[in-house]
Amino acid sequence: MECPSCGKQLATEQGMRQHHTKVHNTPLPNRVCKRCHQEFYDPKSQRVYCEECYSEQGNQNGNWRGGKETETCSVCDATFSYYPSNKQGVYCSECVKEAEGLLPENPAERIELIRTACSFCEAQLERLPSSINGNEYGSFCDLDCYGKWLSNNIVGSNHHQWEGGTLFYGESWWPVRRKALERDNYTCQRCGADSEELGQNPDVHHLNRVRDFDDPSNAHTLSNVVSLCRSCHRLVESGDKK
Repeated sequence: MECPSCGKQLATEQGMRQHHTKVHNTPLPNRVCKRCHQEFYDPKSQRVYCEECYSEQGNQNGNWRGGKETETCSVCDATFSYYPSNKQGVYCSECVKEAEGLLPENPAERIELIRTACSFCEAQLERLPSSINGNEYGSFCDLDCYGKWLSNNIVGSNHHQWEGGTLFYGESWWPVRRKALERDNYTCQRCGADSEELGQNPDVHHLNRVRDFDDPSNAHTLSNVVSLCRSCHRLVESGDKK
């Protein structure tokens, strides 16, 4: 890439832009105006209009810091600064809070909170009715209480992934497991990590689940098992077959 100011050759466009900014003290254009199609520079590379075409800049922008006006409160005569708007009346912040009818009612303020107890630690809580109705697990102080309650209650047959509990693999499993590790050179067949890298032997995973066999020993064949590290084993068990 050739520098448009001095003609120096740079290997990449990024390098040429950095050179121009540092050496010539001027960044090169990186955007094209959507309206006038002129090139311009934007530090964040996000704007779609140049300075001339951007109609909401400066005092045209409602959030312009120099756009505040000074006025006297219609209620207490206090002087304050504000951003002009089309709303009727001009009130300072204190009068707006206190005066009835100046602000729309907040429907959430009219809802009465319900007292209840944390389902784990039994601490007293106040909750909106909407957060209690239909919540089969109850209410909790925080995520910590919720997590502890789940650990104590959503286990075993109460868990949605429960499939009958621990299986008895039988004595035939261990010789097959050892042969599978030897066949796979004690290496994860998914990511390639070996036992030295892992600090332990890989797991041995059943391609077809043991619980799908009437006799668990029929699942223990070398054609139905593969060596996987702990991380890959979890991924495969969760359905990631890549």
